Amino acid sequence: MTTTVYFDLDGTLLEYTSSFQHIVDQTLPVPASTEMVDYFSEQVLLEFSRVSQTPYELAFEALCDQYDIDADPVALTNEQIENEADATRIDPSVKQLLEHIATHHQTGILTNGDGRMQRRKIGAHGLDEIVDVILVANELGSSKPSLANFEHAKERLPAEIYIHVGDSYEEDIVPARNAGFIIAYVGETHHPDVPVATSDMKHLAAFLMPLIGH
Repeated sequence: MTTTVYFDLDGTLLEYTSSFQHIVDQTLPVPASTEMVDYFSEQVLLEFSRVSQTPYELAFEALCDQYDIDADPVALTNEQIENEADATRIDPSVKQLLEHIATHHQTGILTNGDGRMQRRKIGAHGLDEIVDVILVANELGSSKPSLANFEHAKERLPAEIYIHVGDSYEEDIVPARNAGFIIAYVGETHHPDVPVATSDMKHLAAFLMPLIGH
């Protein structure tokens, strides 16, 4: 039987080593207050929900207007992308697990967010050289939890068994299960309807390997 395994990116494969507040503070030409960072975060999430092609530029434009910051939204976006990529890491054991699964099965990354940002982080850690497919929400025209994303993922890597690993119950687990995926949840919150779960991605192998036969 052929098996396809998809992974979420942020909070699943990758973890952040700096707070969002610190990353934005690195990017802006003025000190970033908590209020400013909260406003910027809200604008980014709003643009994500609209599946905008330029979410960070629009969010920075709104931020600069709101707080009278003299800066170019495009330049800020480029800086933010680099700063966020620098602030992510993948645990060696997690990368080893991904490499092992990719050796035996079709693998992909299915993530919400901006294509430039997510692909920069993926490339920074060499994950693009491991997986077969990278699917990013604003390049697909819809975001998780839309079932369309998971159906598209199945079309890209046809198989008899589909598995999805993610850290969001609402955006990963529920829609993936509804789309016919076997689901594996990575997170601290207990969900009694999720039989395959672990609080730490590093410990996922013990739960995932029996499902895929390795």
